[in-house]
Amino acid sequence: MNTITNKGVVLLSVVIILLTITLIGGSLAAFLSSVNISTCNIADQTKALYLAEAGIAHAIHNLRTEAGEGGILDKTIGPITLGEGTYQVSVDFAQSLITSTGEVRGTRRTLQFQYKPL
Repeated sequence: MNTITNKGVVLLSVVIILLTITLIGGSLAAFLSSVNISTCNIADQTKALYLAEAGIAHAIHNLRTEAGEGGILDKTIGPITLGEGTYQVSVDFAQSLITSTGEVRGTRRTLQFQYKPL
C-alpha cells in the first residue's frame, strides 16, 4: 500500500509541475504578443510622423517654385502614397500655415508649420 501512495504523490506532483509550467508559458506568450503589438504601433506612429514631415517638405517646395509664378497657393495636396502610408497637406497662404497629416494603417500624425512670408 505504501508504494501505491508514493506513486500517487509523484503523479500528483508531476501534474502540478506541468500545470505550473503551462501557465507560465501561456503568460509569457501573452506578454510577448502584447510587446509585439506595442512595437508595431510605435513603428506606425513614427512612419506617420515621417510622412507628415514629407508633406511639409512637399508644401515648402511648392511654395518656393509656385510663389513667383502666381500659382494658386491656398490648396490641398494629396493624399499622396509614399511607402506604407499616405500624406495630405493643406496650405493656408493667408495665415502662412502648412498642415500636414501622415497616415499608416489607421495611425495618424499631424504637423503644423508656421512660416514667415517674405
